[in-house]
Amino acid sequence: MIGVITVRIHDSRNSYTFELKRKITILAGDSGRGKTTLFGMVEDYNRYGKASATKISCNCDMIALRGSNWKDQIEAIENSVIIIDEDSDYIRSKEFAETVLNSSNYFLLITRAYLPQLPISVCEIYELTGRKNKKFKRVYLEQHDMYEAGVMGKLPFHPDVIVTEDSGTGYQAYNALAETIGVDCISANGKSNIYRMLSTIVDKSVLVIADGAAFGAEIRDIVERQKLFPKKIGIFLPESFEWLILKSGLVSDPGWEKITAPERFVDSKQYSSWERYFTDLLVELTKDMKKYKRYPKRKGKLPAFYKQSKSIEKVIEAIPGVEFK
Repeated sequence: MIGVITVRIHDSRNSYTFELKRKITILAGDSGRGKTTLFGMVEDYNRYGKASATKISCNCDMIALRGSNWKDQIEAIENSVIIIDEDSDYIRSKEFAETVLNSSNYFLLITRAYLPQLPISVCEIYELTGRKNKKFKRVYLEQHDMYEAGVMGKLPFHPDVIVTEDSGTGYQAYNALAETIGVDCISANGKSNIYRMLSTIVDKSVLVIADGAAFGAEIRDIVERQKLFPKKIGIFLPESFEWLILKSGLVSDPGWEKITAPERFVDSKQYSSWERYFTDLLVELTKDMKKYKRYPKRKGKLPAFYKQSKSIEKVIEAIPGVEFK
């Protein structure tokens, strides 16, 4: 499935309006806001159709999933929106994650659970706002913004240490950047290790850089820690390192919409998250270039072109809110 799914669900008492643009969307927030009511309205419509009190306007089928045979149900559904309520414990399982990743559907998960096995975007975590006419309100900022809880208006942020989520191509580039400005760059060796690593760095300003396209499970704890140390922790979450390269203009222009509106191009069956899409796009754009510019398919060794000073300067320009000295 490709594209933005616009949904309006209403009955005589409640109305919900929202858009889904990625494979996985999370609806979180406090109890009593109407999340389970939304699920129940979809379930009623599935059961009784036009005879129910609910009306659904959506450019694809919308299906409420319940029961122990969830896997068979998902595998039998294609190119639809599947909504799952928060009492479904199986969403924490590895089997559920594998089933979702192999599906062509979009998933709306009503949950506040920690789901590290799923590539959840920080941009697709919502809570409900409004009383009768409810809308989805994004919990976190856009992926290209600095998350500056507590110090809004006091940018630029000056890091002493850069912490990245892994030791791949992104780390190699950020490490080259760190060397040019005389600060440390540390790999957390996995996004789930970043929170623990922050507790070991004392009396230094830390810039966390991670792939926003799949960092949704970790963002709550990181932001809560930032609130405790607002002047010491900055968070920068581009979609991915490859997205940052494309945005910086280091390589040929792929067509601006492919960077700014990827939902028009990303097939949910092919890509579980946008991170892999941007990698494939960068690989395709550089495949006919000289070897020192050719981006690796498996994110192995970063070509020299992306670590040279002029390239680093371009990447720095694409990182807002940070001053590198």
